[in-house]
Amino acid sequence: MNPRTKRLINLGIILVTFGIVLYIVLSDPSLPNALKSLTNLRIQHIAVLLLCWALYVLGDAVSIWYCLRRQGYKLSLPYVYFTSICCQYYCGITPGATGGQPMQIYYIHKKGVPTGIASSALIVHFFCFQFMLFVLGTAYWIIYPAAVRASTGYNAFMIFGYVYNIFTCGLIVTLSFFRPAIQWMTRKIVSLGARLHLIKEPEETRKRWLSSVENFHSSMREMLRHPGDLLIQLVIAGLKLMALMSVAWFVYAALFAPDARVNSYGELITVDLMHYTTANFYPLPGASGTMEVFFTNYFGWIFGEGVTNVAMLIWRFFTYYFTLIVGMVVVTTVGLRSGKSLKEVANLQETAAEQYAQAEREEQQQAEAAEAAEKQK
Repeated sequence: MNPRTKRLINLGIILVTFGIVLYIVLSDPSLPNALKSLTNLRIQHIAVLLLCWALYVLGDAVSIWYCLRRQGYKLSLPYVYFTSICCQYYCGITPGATGGQPMQIYYIHKKGVPTGIASSALIVHFFCFQFMLFVLGTAYWIIYPAAVRASTGYNAFMIFGYVYNIFTCGLIVTLSFFRPAIQWMTRKIVSLGARLHLIKEPEETRKRWLSSVENFHSSMREMLRHPGDLLIQLVIAGLKLMALMSVAWFVYAALFAPDARVNSYGELITVDLMHYTTANFYPLPGASGTMEVFFTNYFGWIFGEGVTNVAMLIWRFFTYYFTLIVGMVVVTTVGLRSGKSLKEVANLQETAAEQYAQAEREEQQQAEAAEAAEKQK
């Protein structure tokens, strides 16, 4: 499938999902009641929701910026913030959020950071975020068990998402401490991919993957020598996660006057943590469809009939569609200012992937040459 067809399919999924959501909201017979709740919406509510979005992206940027600085690469925070916006944008338009990290590595590499170091910084950031999702989700589950029961009913999707998150964290820990096992697993996966004709250049792929494993292992080993750095990363991840989860509370606060609110901030955070754990890993652009469906299921008892669909639309705008709008404007503006045409900007993801792969190959060749020279000594 060519890149243009992939982009059109991804765009189609996003637009169709948005159209279905909009249709459900507008065709809801309880819509007049929901529109009444919108009269409580004030400019300060919108400002706070925008602030939550900005803090969420800032948490992403600060985590990676700090990790790079600790390894001797002093990129400016505004530039890393720009790469985080690009990452969030490409995550939102590609299945399983697979396009964001390569684009962020591409932009970071342009500032002289080796792709292996950039990759390890992103993996450390990902691990800390997933770990804090597990820790905060468990903590709020213990504190507000009634909210979890009322929203999820302990359904199989929530349990699967919870187990999946634990598995992801465990896999990364294994990657950190059991390098031989991961190296063996990497070789087996590449061999299987080659036999299934999913990997065209198995030897080159194996070298690149093993190099990434080595870089990540070195970064985690260095971080474990400085526990304070790991603690800082976990705090940043926790604050970033709370900024994202707080969007649901501020949507609730915007739609209901203070005397009409019957649920606490903690309950809203608990439900959204369960919601995010359940729906976020589905392999569609921006987890389209699953995020909306599980929001209405989990938050229905809080927002009530009619209002839930409107709340979901507002929540989804500030956690997803706004990211697409800002990301598209930023990527296009930066691309045009750098002398690229609109067609080149549209094909930037493919161009960046090629340059990223080329940079990885060159770094691998340099590492092999240095290792050979060291053996000769």
